[in-house]
Amino acid sequence: MWISLVQTLNAVEKTPDQVSVPQLLQAGFPPHLAATWKTKAKLSPEKFLEWKRSLKGKEANLVSRVWKEQEINLYTSKQRFHGNDSPNSKSFKYAKDIKSKDIPTKSLEGSDSLYELFLGMSYQNLDVRYLPRKEKNHSSLFIGGRGKGQIWILEKRDEDLSYGANLTSQQFRFTSGSRYKPIPHFYFAKDPNFYSQLERTDSPLPQPILQSHFFGYRFLKEGKEYEWGIYHANAFSVYPGIYFVSPNKSYSAVWSAGENKSSFYINDNWNSKDWGNHRVQSESILNQKESVGFFYLKSESPESKYFLDATVYRDSPLLYGVVSPSEVRPEIPQILGYTRGSFKHFLGFEYLNSLEGHRKESGRSGFFPFFLSEWGNLLYRYREYNESGNYQWNEIGRAAFYEWRKEKAVVSFGFEARENGGQWEGKLAIPIDNGNLLEFSAIFREGQPKTRAWFENWTYATDFNINLTDRAEIIKLKWVSPFISLNVSYSEKENDPNPILFINFQLLQKIDF
Repeated sequence: MWISLVQTLNAVEKTPDQVSVPQLLQAGFPPHLAATWKTKAKLSPEKFLEWKRSLKGKEANLVSRVWKEQEINLYTSKQRFHGNDSPNSKSFKYAKDIKSKDIPTKSLEGSDSLYELFLGMSYQNLDVRYLPRKEKNHSSLFIGGRGKGQIWILEKRDEDLSYGANLTSQQFRFTSGSRYKPIPHFYFAKDPNFYSQLERTDSPLPQPILQSHFFGYRFLKEGKEYEWGIYHANAFSVYPGIYFVSPNKSYSAVWSAGENKSSFYINDNWNSKDWGNHRVQSESILNQKESVGFFYLKSESPESKYFLDATVYRDSPLLYGVVSPSEVRPEIPQILGYTRGSFKHFLGFEYLNSLEGHRKESGRSGFFPFFLSEWGNLLYRYREYNESGNYQWNEIGRAAFYEWRKEKAVVSFGFEARENGGQWEGKLAIPIDNGNLLEFSAIFREGQPKTRAWFENWTYATDFNINLTDRAEIIKLKWVSPFISLNVSYSEKENDPNPILFINFQLLQKIDF
């Protein structure tokens, strides 16, 4: 393993300062970004890495693409193995981080690294009247460690003890227990009482699962790692099956032949100078009895003028409590599709269609500005609501609101007037440096609107989601960082004294040796 790592690192000798300005401009860099690259390249490797990780959106995509095309490494082989850069030094750890995260050759789990101990806890409370106490409160404690490609964890979830192990070699992987699996699926064998908001790149806390076992073969093809193998997870299927994982875990699939049940996962993006930036996310469980899942597409033109968001999902009681237990659980399956297109986020359209049993709802809207500024826009929205299932009803909504959008940052609030009432809407998403994210969304309905509201919020699996709600009030707050997360949700129905309050707190502490 060590010889293979040395050979791989020695094959990459180009450092950031060896990339010329003409090369950067030819790759699509705007002049200011090319100048910043050359300035940061003169600093220490650690400073250049910090700058690279701070980039967002289009600039981050450009830098990552040049990084891969030019096969850049922060350290030459001579720097890595002489002077202060010994295999156990902090600088050498930075070199391995870059190699594993920014050049997709070998996974981080397969490389040698310093040993890391991690520990933490989670607590959640679902406050609903008449719900049994054992379903209201859930808590967990855990401790684990990882190093040299091996990860383990011991947990206490409520009153149950569990374990997780992820053991890897150059060619084989074995995972067992209730935490680790080679596939990134959120739905697969999910523990209905727990979920992790601290799962992210290089996190030791993937989604909690019910007991599962995987054994796979890992192989490199054209410098990219693939994996396939066999598994058994009784929570997914009583029969064993096979699985496959693509490089960077962008695509993966599981299949159980005995039950003819499968699950697919996609999380990929494409960046083109001529065609713009596109991202697709999808996850599904396909079964003869009932299939569920979602598909999400986000597209942006090369000049960042035109934007498109499109999502379709099939929601079902089968998923609960797979998704966040703070959500209102459907009694019957629902199929919903939503599309939003815009020019610079201030001129655009929306379309929604939903089928839930005999209840059919659809709508369309257009919005345009009546005041524009670099600090945000004042927009007017005209929206039609239609219900054609249980009864025939058409309703018109006219809204005025303030909105500012940039990359993943969103600030928006306003009021929509309808024939039988109205609603206040608000949403906020603020990405903060060092991996922190603050999200807020709320809706307050007045009067007695005949159709449900389109409520934009954020879920674990996708960057964006929208659903229908008839609740009089919903407030959601989420703060996530690399070591702590807080999720609070409050909702209530009109003329109902039984509101729903959901609180989830998670903590992760890592210690390097």
